[in-house]
Amino acid sequence: MPQLLKKCRTALGLCALLLPVVAVHAAPEKTVLTDEVLAHHAAVVHPLNCTITAPQSFRISSHATAELLQMLPVGSSVKKGQQVAKQDDAYLQRQINIIKTDIESARVAKNFASEEFHRMNRLSKSGLTAATEINNLKFQLDSSELKIQRLEQELQLAQMKQKRLSHFAPFDAQVMSVSSEPGSQLVEGQPIMQLLSTQNKQLECLLPVISYSSNAELKRHQFILQGKALSLREVSQQLDAKAEHLTLYFDHPASDRSNLLVGQIQQIDMQVQSETITKVPNEAIDLEGEVFRTWKIGKDDKAERVTLKILSTLDTHYIVESALRPGDKVVIRGQHGLQNGQAVKADSKPEAGRNVPSYE
Repeated sequence: MPQLLKKCRTALGLCALLLPVVAVHAAPEKTVLTDEVLAHHAAVVHPLNCTITAPQSFRISSHATAELLQMLPVGSSVKKGQQVAKQDDAYLQRQINIIKTDIESARVAKNFASEEFHRMNRLSKSGLTAATEINNLKFQLDSSELKIQRLEQELQLAQMKQKRLSHFAPFDAQVMSVSSEPGSQLVEGQPIMQLLSTQNKQLECLLPVISYSSNAELKRHQFILQGKALSLREVSQQLDAKAEHLTLYFDHPASDRSNLLVGQIQQIDMQVQSETITKVPNEAIDLEGEVFRTWKIGKDDKAERVTLKILSTLDTHYIVESALRPGDKVVIRGQHGLQNGQAVKADSKPEAGRNVPSYE
C-alpha cells in the first residue's frame, strides 16, 4: 500500500482508479406516527367579567342668583317630573315686574312718537314743518320699537330663570349627592345635586386583548347573558391601565333596570364560531417558549411547522385556532429532530387497544 501511494504522487489518474470508491447514501426517510385534526362544531365559550354601570348622571344647578329653599336628601328615589329642589323667586319676581313696567313705559313713548310723527307728516305736505323735525320723530319712533323688543327679550329671559328655580327630575332617578344646603344663597351655575338614572344602565365587559382580532370579528360572535342574546353596542378605543383588556359595551336586557345595582358583577358568555377552530390531539402539540406549535404532514409527505392558539382543552384534544383544517394529519410520535420540509413516512395511529411502535 505505501508503494501504491508513492506511485500515486506521479500517476494521479491511475491512483483514482486503484483507490477504493466510497458510496454516498441519502439519510433514511424518517418515520412518524400521525393522527387527524377533527372539526369543532360547537362554539368556543369565553366567559367575560362584566360590571353594571350608569353611562351618565344628571347634575342640577342654579339658573339664577337665589336662595335655596328646599331639596331632597341623598338616597331619595324620584319619578320623572317630580320636584327635587326649589329656590326663592321673590327677587326675580320683582325684577320681572320692573321689566314689565319698563315695557309699558316704552309703549307709551312709542305711541306718542307715532302720533307726533303722523301729525308732523301731514303738516309737512302743507309746508308748515321742516324735514328735520320729521326725521327726529321717526328716529324716536324706531328707537321706541327697538327698546320694546329688547325689554321683551329681557322679560322672557327672567321668566325662564324664574321657571327654572323649581327643579324637577328629568327621568326616574336617585339622588346620589348634594352640593348645597337649604338657606344657601346660590349664584348662577352653582351645583345643587346629582341624579343617577335608575333605568339607563349598561354592561361594561372586559375582553382580554389576546382574544381580540378586530371589531368586525367581534360583531360575528354571540354574546349570551342568562340565556338572552345581547347585541354588542360599542368597543372601547383604548386598553385598561395595564394594557391587558379592552372594554365591550352592551345595553342591559332587563325591562326594569331599577333593581340593578351600579357596580354589580355579571358574566356574559362570548361564543366564538370559526372555520379556523379545530380539535388537535394533545400529543401533537409542543410548547416552544411561549408559543404552541405542531407538525403537519402535507400531501407531499413533508413536515411543516404550524403555530397554534390554544382556546380551551378537552380530555384528549386541544381546541385551537390555526391554519389547520379538519382531516389534516399531525405528528403525534417522532417529532424529535424533524425539520421544516423534511420528507417523512407517515403511519396512521392504530386503533385503540393495539400496541404503538416506538418512534424516535
